[in-house]
Amino acid sequence: MNNRIFYHKRTGEPVQIIVHAQTKPNFQEVICYQELTKPFACYVMEKRQFFAEYVKEFTKLPLTGKVPIEKREDLPDKQPRISKGKIMEEETEEETQNVDSKMAKLLAFLDAETYRQKMICLENMKDDLDEHMINNIAVSLDLSIENGMDAYQTILSELKIREKYESDRGE
Repeated sequence: MNNRIFYHKRTGEPVQIIVHAQTKPNFQEVICYQELTKPFACYVMEKRQFFAEYVKEFTKLPLTGKVPIEKREDLPDKQPRISKGKIMEEETEEETQNVDSKMAKLLAFLDAETYRQKMICLENMKDDLDEHMINNIAVSLDLSIENGMDAYQTILSELKIREKYESDRGE
């Protein structure tokens, strides 16, 4: 629906196009649109006039009465890397490869077609598992991991149960 949202050039108020239409008997092209602010009124306007008064991107609105923000010189150009609530320094090449390896293993688990394949993937990544990966795996299986639980064993036992009842129904 975002591709149908436009903004008024002067006020910045959003509207959404409901339908492109034509009038009878002269077949003039019109736009039926609705305001996205209360009272959510609907209007019809000639197509040419509508596109003269509304723009599709909010960033193209004129900045009337607004002062541009100047860049502060005391701030570095580089954004800090943030992970797990703490600011990290630049990663070394070895750390980057380690993260890529973990992601590849997680993706292999998520892409596995059978629960047996998922169990094998889980056993292969046992040493690389962290809280983030465990949570992603649990979410993919629609499991809830509570505090104090052995998440790895919980996931593994769930996979064993599901594998026991897995079958090829469509073939």
